[in-house]
Amino acid sequence: MTWLDWAGAGGISVPVLLLLFYALRRTKGIVEMYLRARLEARAEREQRATMVAMAASLPEGGAAARFEDGQPAWLFHKHTEPQQRVIVTREAA
Repeated sequence: MTWLDWAGAGGISVPVLLLLFYALRRTKGIVEMYLRARLEARAEREQRATMVAMAASLPEGGAAARFEDGQPAWLFHKHTEPQQRVIVTREAA
């Protein structure tokens, strides 16, 4: 077998190579989309955990808001009773 056979002069190698190329491009796009979604979810989870810790640190219960771009984005609420959960919501407006 010569290098011409491997380069596609054999006839069917070129379509197979093109198919492989497009399949790899498609796979790369899917992997990038999956990783982006996973990283965004992880960042959101870490941000929510930080917000819960901030709300839990409110002294005697109460509520607080965090603003992003001049609009209320997070609302924290801590009950005065210690058994109640801390509430953090993203849609504070």
